[in-house]
Amino acid sequence: MKIKLNSNMVTGAIFLVISVILHVLIPSQIKTYETGSMTAATVPTLLIRILLACSVILLAQGLLSKDKKEYYISTALFQKESLKRLKPAIYIAMLLAYAVLMPRIGFIIASLLLANGILAYFGTRKWWFYLIASANVFLAYFAFRAINVTLP
Repeated sequence: MKIKLNSNMVTGAIFLVISVILHVLIPSQIKTYETGSMTAATVPTLLIRILLACSVILLAQGLLSKDKKEYYISTALFQKESLKRLKPAIYIAMLLAYAVLMPRIGFIIASLLLANGILAYFGTRKWWFYLIASANVFLAYFAFRAINVTLP
């Protein structure tokens, strides 16, 4: 199957989805009891609406552009060379998993899993890199405790 895309189309679509999700989440995330025209949600709502408008403009610009690259979707997508292109997406997924896990399992365990998981994912073979990453997690934990900042 062939798909013709350009970077404006992809970026516009991604940020359109993000801005719609954020716009839907604002009422549940920012509780306001004020009745005036300016509330705590005014500025975030305005910024998200600007992001939404810019995303629509970017998507339309990409759709109307003649410069599009053809992409072929086939089983070759899951070969070793194609999977190398997914490394940034997998890395971002690891960071999102960290953000979800940290409040549930705590800072130390989640950070140890993230730091050592990233090293393992990128193929680090030297054992002392893992030791340094783990020591940095504990150093950060105790530094924040020393200045009375609580971590999950």
